[in-house]
Amino acid sequence: MDKKYVWYVTYGSNILKERFMKYIEGGFYEANGKTYKGCTDKSPPIKDKPYLIPYELYFGNKSKTWNGGGVAFINEDKRGVTLGRAYLITEDQFLEIQEQEGSSDKWYGHTVALHRDFGDFIHVTFTQTQEHREENPPNNNYLKIIYEGLCETYPQLEYIKDYFH
Repeated sequence: MDKKYVWYVTYGSNILKERFMKYIEGGFYEANGKTYKGCTDKSPPIKDKPYLIPYELYFGNKSKTWNGGGVAFINEDKRGVTLGRAYLITEDQFLEIQEQEGSSDKWYGHTVALHRDFGDFIHVTFTQTQEHREENPPNNNYLKIIYEGLCETYPQLEYIKDYFH
């Protein structure tokens, strides 16, 4: 049976590849003290690339994983630009990652189709299932992971550092 692939477009802490790979491989992630189940197929992404998400990013909910701080969501009702990263993975991996992120508790149960590229792979992400979440600022550990991921994905954007220092 042939595998089907999608570009999983990430934002927030999954923009850092090391963090994202915990959802694929499983295991303990020291930065937030959480152990991840991982995917059935532990194959790494075929490739990844920077991706500009055409919606505004905001932080909401109270995450136990991040000491009560907010986590990243995109708001489909507000056009904007969110710096993201797309990973080419299997559809099954995408669904398992969404499940690990909290699709059952409705935190990330809404799939958003962004577009198709010339290779006919759809670009998808996920966000909250309900309307806009109650906003809550993220904690410093979460911001540090996002910062590291932005620097890794967009090394040409030196000014990113100014927003975090």
